[in-house]
Amino acid sequence: MKSVLIAMLALALWALFIPCSFAGTDEEIQVLKQQVQQLMQRIEKLESEQVKAKDESARAKEELAKIKESGSAAPAAAKVDLSNALSKLKMKGRFAAGYYKSGSAGSFSSGSFEMPDAKIQFSYQPDEINTVVLRFKLDNGVTGISSTSPLLDYFYLSSRDFIQSLKDTPFSLSSRLGRFKLGFGEENWSNNPVEGALPSNSAANAGVTDEGLELAGKIKLDKIGLKPLGWAASISNGNSTAGSDSGGGKAFMGKLYYTPIDPLYLSASYYDSGRLKSSDAELSVAGLKTRPSGAADWQRNVWEVDARYDFKKGAKPLDPPAYSDSKAIVRLSYGGFHDTTSTAGVNERAGNFAFIEGIYNITKKVYTAARYSYVDLDNEVTAVLNSVTANKYDRYSLGMGYRWSDNTLLKLGYDWNKESGPSTQEASNDQLTAVLTAQF
Repeated sequence: MKSVLIAMLALALWALFIPCSFAGTDEEIQVLKQQVQQLMQRIEKLESEQVKAKDESARAKEELAKIKESGSAAPAAAKVDLSNALSKLKMKGRFAAGYYKSGSAGSFSSGSFEMPDAKIQFSYQPDEINTVVLRFKLDNGVTGISSTSPLLDYFYLSSRDFIQSLKDTPFSLSSRLGRFKLGFGEENWSNNPVEGALPSNSAANAGVTDEGLELAGKIKLDKIGLKPLGWAASISNGNSTAGSDSGGGKAFMGKLYYTPIDPLYLSASYYDSGRLKSSDAELSVAGLKTRPSGAADWQRNVWEVDARYDFKKGAKPLDPPAYSDSKAIVRLSYGGFHDTTSTAGVNERAGNFAFIEGIYNITKKVYTAARYSYVDLDNEVTAVLNSVTANKYDRYSLGMGYRWSDNTLLKLGYDWNKESGPSTQEASNDQLTAVLTAQF
């Protein structure tokens, strides 16, 4: 613009000094002089504004350099609005529905369409460390909560690397506070028809969800040529009283896990319920949560060791097994539980449980799976195991899956169940299951 104005000024000056025969009348000359004066004023104004802009730019550069030297944050904070908040909100879920047909003593003797699993989980991350997790349980029928759905089964705050001073050390630390699934055992992470290779679980299906605090992390051992050692420890209520403590002792859970060689994963877990008084336990074994008959106060201790080996291990994470791209997987576990009581004349209860499971990917789309599992009570004690009174409960499971897409699977499974013990009659409770599952 400055160049244009200078050209216009030169043209006006040229017009000013040409002979009068070309310039026109005196009035026209006066008009031209006024226009030249106005152009000069505009040029001076533009030059002044340009100098001012250069000064402001220099000052801004000096302030930015000072901020970088001091390491402090910029004084102006980003405006927080609804769009920013929603960008930190994430949702995921899973779903299973299908047809169940069992023997005459089973839950589905007439055949039934069921939705055994449906979860929707929301997570909100307000900062780089903390995440709030809420999960809703919406399934029906099999778990018997159709009258109470929707049910909030997880609600906790997860904090990762919240101690900054540990970042440059071999130790990492994270936490969970609220209601969540405790990391007990191998099957605990995939004991649902969506993530498990088979539509059913093992006979024991030892698992626990409770209110409490969990700390977890890994210890790097690379300086001595070993892989990291993982650990988790939690303290929780222990009893199944809805959302509160019964006034007894607190439960403790500890777990160690390690990968000595890349395809082999090992873990060991221990759980102590603390004093439960007359309340049921949160940790269930074969559906057994209740106190020994007649006990006024009791306590449950459970331990388990696990192993998993992947043949031609794939790139996907260890869990869930149904979505693994390893060529084949073998998983096994062995554990025991002991229910003690101080009530005179009441027998204590103890037993052991185990499962071994194999998965083979025939193609990327089709896989087969098999599992044997059992739970066995010591001596001649009987209890209600998986809704059947018995001393020992065995389950043989066969199945296959078809990956309709990366996240949608069709699964077919059959379970042979066998019970034994004093005065126990084997129930007709074998079961055929065909389900469609999806995760999103």
